[in-house]
Amino acid sequence: MQKDLRVAAIVGLVQNTPARLGKTQVQKLVYFAQHCGMPLQYQYEIYHYGPHSFDLSHDLSSLDSLGVLNIQSDPSRYGFDISVGKFAERFKLEPKYQKKIDKVVSDFGSITSAQLEVKATIHFVFSVVKKKTSPSKTRPEVVQKVHALKPRFTQDFIRRCYTDLEQAN
Repeated sequence: MQKDLRVAAIVGLVQNTPARLGKTQVQKLVYFAQHCGMPLQYQYEIYHYGPHSFDLSHDLSSLDSLGVLNIQSDPSRYGFDISVGKFAERFKLEPKYQKKIDKVVSDFGSITSAQLEVKATIHFVFSVVKKKTSPSKTRPEVVQKVHALKPRFTQDFIRRCYTDLEQAN
């Protein structure tokens, strides 16, 4: 059952997201879907572009091999282009889960890869920091830690992404 739900959630995200998706974007969208209440049970750790699940990475490769997804390298730009495959229609979500996918797509489906990377990293770091820090110090500490992990992004950009996440709840 969990595997079917995972596949249906991935297909739902890829199918409903208006932006072109690569592996990094799918990783982040699934991360947010899981934190919106989808019981996908992927384990995430901080990696090059933020939270990353090696199990999800394996699942994406398997779904490509099985024709559920099409994952192709994009020669015109860096990365991959992911779309649904010919067997994707076999995997449908229950309405209660479709609402969660729709929320993730609404909140994160049209933002840039950079914003998605930083927002997922903020969320991940926040979930660790909030357990150890008083609420008044949480935001500055999260911004500082995310900036240390992602020095190519300005603290101002990280703060704006933090505010966006707060507004999206």
